[in-house]
Amino acid sequence: MKFNKTDFLFNRIMESRKKILKEETIGVDTFLNDIDSIYNISGELYEKIKLFIENSDCKKIEFADFKSPVMGVALHNGVLINEKLLKSDLEFLLFIIFHEIAHQYQYKKYGEQKMYECYLGEISDNNAAVIMKNTEIVADEFATRKIREFQKYGLINPSYKPNQMYKNTPVSVIASTIEKYRKMMKQENIDTPEKISEFFYNSIKNTL
Repeated sequence: MKFNKTDFLFNRIMESRKKILKEETIGVDTFLNDIDSIYNISGELYEKIKLFIENSDCKKIEFADFKSPVMGVALHNGVLINEKLLKSDLEFLLFIIFHEIAHQYQYKKYGEQKMYECYLGEISDNNAAVIMKNTEIVADEFATRKIREFQKYGLINPSYKPNQMYKNTPVSVIASTIEKYRKMMKQENIDTPEKISEFFYNSIKNTL
């Protein structure tokens, strides 16, 4: 194939425009300002967290009043973090944020259909649980590496050691949870990523 300098330059310009026109994650500044108002984080830490979130293509992020003790949830159209975590240590809060944003990178890489396979796919509860556990372990490891990176920069407490929660969670426990949600989704005719997202959003966020 003959090299076309004009096409090459045009493609480079289009790539640059895409980067410039890239949409900011909805709510990201409000989210980070909420953190800053409590922990008084440095400008460098603020910008690094923001960059990490936006590079994941996360569409929206917010703190919310949760109905359950769940700490966070990552959906294909955004992330919710339990506002009660604002009373915890900064490092633990960041670990949970990094864990949920890790899922956004997974959505970016694999797509929403693949990520929701545990609920939409024709696989057994046990196989779905194995897939989900591996997905969560990867997110835990991803978040741990991010914590260590920020510790290396001297931006957060160097003595904090993340607890990777899912590594020791039995597959049977996850399978039981998947079975419960699958039954609920079947009863409500939930069969698309959009409906799954709405289901979890309404199940977790307290709207009162």
